[in-house]
Amino acid sequence: MENKNTTTLNEQKPESPNCKKDSLLPIAEKGLFFQDSFFDDIQKQFETAIDQILDAWGEAKSVSDLMSSYRHVRERNLQQENQVMAFSEDDQNHKVVLDVHDFKSGDVKVRVEDNQVVVEGRVEKEEGDFKSMKSFCRRFNFPGKVDMEVVTSAMSSDGVMTITAPKIPQAA
Repeated sequence: MENKNTTTLNEQKPESPNCKKDSLLPIAEKGLFFQDSFFDDIQKQFETAIDQILDAWGEAKSVSDLMSSYRHVRERNLQQENQVMAFSEDDQNHKVVLDVHDFKSGDVKVRVEDNQVVVEGRVEKEEGDFKSMKSFCRRFNFPGKVDMEVVTSAMSSDGVMTITAPKIPQAA
C-alpha cells in the first residue's frame, strides 16, 4: 500500500477478516483533535492526509472546517482508502493517527500482537428490520526497535485515534 505521507511505517492488511485477541491497550480520552494541544505534533500530517483524500474525490475544501469536508466524503464512501491516516516520527517516538469517527459509537480496540500494533473497529446499527455492520482491522509494524510494552493510544472526542510507539534508544 502506498503511503504518500512517509515511508517509515508499514501498514499490513489482515490475512483474515478476524484479528485474534492479544494484549488490549487502554485508550485515553482527549478533547477535539484540532483544539487539544495533545495532538499538536501530528495535526499537520493529518491535515495533509485529509487534503489528499479531498483532492482525490474532487471535494471542495472548507478552510474553516476541513473535518466536515472530509466527513462528507466518508458519508458517501466508507472504503478503506478513504479513511484518513497519517504517520510521523521523531527521535523518541513513532506515531500513527487515523480517523475512527465512524466506529466511535461501536467498539474500537488497540492491542499489541506479535510485535505489531493492531487497531480494529466494529459498529452495528439496527433500524427497524434492517441491520448493518461495518468493521476494519489495521496492523502496523514500526521500523527499528520499538518498546512495545509502553505503546499508548488516545482518542479525540471527535473520533481521531493516535497511537504512540516509543523508540528504544540505540547504544552509541
